[in-house]
Amino acid sequence: MIQQFKTAIDIKVFKNILRTCLDVGSEKVLIVGDYGTKNNLLSPLLANAYALAARELELNYSVVMQHSKAREDAADEILVASLKKLPDRSSIILNVSNRIGSLAGLGKSFRKFCHDHNHKFLTSSSLGSLPSDDVKYVLKSLSVDYKAMSRNAERIKNILDGASEIWVYTKAGTDISYNVEGFKAVVNTGIYNKFGMGGNLPAGEVYIPPNKTKVNGSIVIDGSLRLKNKTMLVNNSVKLEVKNGEIIKFSAGYESRLLKETIEWAHARSKHPWGVRRIGEFGIGINPNAQLIGATVVDEKMLGTAHFAIGSNAWFGGTIYSIIHLDQVFKNPIIKVDGRFLRV
Repeated sequence: MIQQFKTAIDIKVFKNILRTCLDVGSEKVLIVGDYGTKNNLLSPLLANAYALAARELELNYSVVMQHSKAREDAADEILVASLKKLPDRSSIILNVSNRIGSLAGLGKSFRKFCHDHNHKFLTSSSLGSLPSDDVKYVLKSLSVDYKAMSRNAERIKNILDGASEIWVYTKAGTDISYNVEGFKAVVNTGIYNKFGMGGNLPAGEVYIPPNKTKVNGSIVIDGSLRLKNKTMLVNNSVKLEVKNGEIIKFSAGYESRLLKETIEWAHARSKHPWGVRRIGEFGIGINPNAQLIGATVVDEKMLGTAHFAIGSNAWFGGTIYSIIHLDQVFKNPIIKVDGRFLRV
């Protein structure tokens, strides 16, 4: 069985991630996965691939599996216990079909837990909407030149960091101004080789929060749509009208209704309902090997796409708090930064 699995999935990809992205040394490595669902087995497939790579590299690793989790579910006790006993300055690799689940007494979020304990971490989430056969697309997006992608990301970040206004256009109808004066961009390049660092894989985006009331115009989503508990490829584009940073109108149609229902669900449950309809992020995909497959963690990284996120951005330097952060991906953006075209 192990040999069949090694033949189907190129373990060299995962060995490269362990070496290049995390630069694993003598620290403990915890690989986390879930059991997936029928025909949706990417989480256990990736967890096993990392385990095989770690074994071949003779790393100090262990694997913990739990049941697949939806929003508001609690993480399994075995996972909470494994995280609790993990030594500080470890490396954690998380692959989940949807979410990790709430961590009980370990803190409000997985990222905060990692930062508090100085862990390096990689996360791949929301994989459960994909059939197992799509592992080939995920593998392709993981098999990139991380150092070259990092150089490109830093170039774009330097441009955005000094910017005041970003304009985004598409032939599909996106036409929006996005003020970023005083804010700094964040790069997601997959290289998290210092303790306390982490992010998601597949990698490949540069993103920045806005001045929350200074986003105005129209967004047309024609790539993929992130909803409450799933991501879906868009058949009929969704148009959002944004005024002073807030969504004020949704277009008609099935996909648009699903997004509106997700927003209404979040609004009813939020401690900060004012943040639920806010545009919290503009991101640019830079991964040349990613493609639209209906998983946000891959879709938002695709070169030739961009995305706006609805909801929270406080965790990466913004001022919006919300129980949601929903990335909406659109194709073929034309981007101007303070009036000059941005080369991606």
